Amino acid sequence: MSNETNEHPIAKHDPKEGFDRSEPHTPAIWAFTIGSVAVLVLTIVAVAGYFDSVYQEAVYRKVLSAPSSQLIELRNRDAWNLNHYMYGDLDQKSGRVRIPVERAMNAFAQEAQAGKLFYPAKATPVKKDEPAAVSVATSAK
Repeated sequence: MSNETNEHPIAKHDPKEGFDRSEPHTPAIWAFTIGSVAVLVLTIVAVAGYFDSVYQEAVYRKVLSAPSSQLIELRNRDAWNLNHYMYGDLDQKSGRVRIPVERAMNAFAQEAQAGKLFYPAKATPVKKDEPAAVSVATSAK
């Protein structure tokens, strides 16, 4: 009756056949499992290494190798300020003038040779430490 309602006939097996009583081939199963895990770990390490190398290259290319326009502008402005005369507060009334660094170093060296330094900066000899004298009373104990 059930054979008439299904498209395919249901195969009837002999009950004497029973179950497959043989053991599974466990060494092959373990070898496949260990191999799969090893391949997975190697793949993860390889992808992580590739990602790290690409990331480091991108950081170097975008950040470290090419200076930004603001940094170039700042360096140019500092170089100009170090090598040109300029009023200190951008105000002529204060009377302060910024001078080039080379001229300032020469003027400072001349003042130091003439002994006209603002702070007393005379050379002071280094005092040598002498070992403390051992008294007879402390050595007798």
